[in-house]
Amino acid sequence: MIPVAVRTKVWLEVQGHFVMGEGALELLEGLERDSSLTGAAAKIGWSYRHAWGYVRRAERALGVRLTSSIPGKGRLRGTTLTPEARALLALLTEARRRARATVDALQPDRYLITTRSSTSSVSGLTVSRRTRGPST
Repeated sequence: MIPVAVRTKVWLEVQGHFVMGEGALELLEGLERDSSLTGAAAKIGWSYRHAWGYVRRAERALGVRLTSSIPGKGRLRGTTLTPEARALLALLTEARRRARATVDALQPDRYLITTRSSTSSVSGLTVSRRTRGPST
């Protein structure tokens, strides 16, 4: 028997086309916290160029600005989220929270997959709820 868990991701689409996902959520959270696109990108393992392009593509798809520059020198300058970006951040955060809560509600029982043959073909799988504690 193989224990399995259900997982989920959230993302935004415009007219059926991907706009922003979990990575953008982490990037926007970092921008909100640090006011630095460079720093926010680095914390999630993205290059500045990738992050900048991602934000610009999302802005074009959504038709709104997501960031605004803070002029100045040194640590006084940076990047901040627009009110529209904060609203999208709140929407994605709430969608992720609700999706995870729904999926997590399934987790205490976990599920087991058993196969009827030595192959892992879909037709040979049985999915059932675990009725006792975790196997060792």
